[in-house]
Amino acid sequence: MRITCDVIQDLMPSYIDGILSEDSKALVEEHMGTCQECRKMLEIMKEEQGKEQNQMRSSAATLKKIRKKLIVRRVLTATVAVILTLIVAAAGYNHWYFNEKYMTLEDSGMYVKDNCLYSSNNLINRMKVQYTEDGKTEFVYAIDAPYAGTLELKGNDMLLQDFSKKTEELSPEDDSTPETVKEVYYMSEEAQKKSLELTELEAKGDLDAAEKIVDEMKQESKLIWTE
Repeated sequence: MRITCDVIQDLMPSYIDGILSEDSKALVEEHMGTCQECRKMLEIMKEEQGKEQNQMRSSAATLKKIRKKLIVRRVLTATVAVILTLIVAAAGYNHWYFNEKYMTLEDSGMYVKDNCLYSSNNLINRMKVQYTEDGKTEFVYAIDAPYAGTLELKGNDMLLQDFSKKTEELSPEDDSTPETVKEVYYMSEEAQKKSLELTELEAKGDLDAAEKIVDEMKQESKLIWTE
């Protein structure tokens, strides 16, 4: 029985894919051995199929790249979101934890008795001290902040400074007083804002301007002890 070209050409796609049975494969090859037209058709089909496969590979590679970019973008977006969250959280924590608030003399609980400075509150990590360049004037004040701990003092009032206990140290760490100190002021909030300027002027050696700032700070603050 003679097989027509139409039948062979219908079988060609399966022949190219290699899914024909041995008998059908032999039939196709036998026909093409005598039919030049079908041989050309087979070559054309192979070229077309090759182009389609290349396009599919190219599309798959492109899709893979797109997926990779999307994954990277998602990872970067998630990372940035986490970093921003951490920054906001850290900023909020620092603002809360290190948020120092000025305390008035009354709120600090400070008072002078028997030539000593006491407080009815716990001023550990709260009491601040600043001396003038000549060491004659001492400014004290208190701040409150979450890191400072409990303000309430249990037991006797806290001894902060003994004015009769003199020391040669310029900034003693115990309750003694530098021998140069002649007066102590509780620094006002307005004076506190000028204290940084005072430190800068003293560091520059501009003592005349520094003395002027000290006079202003004294006027704005409260004298609590004098020799």
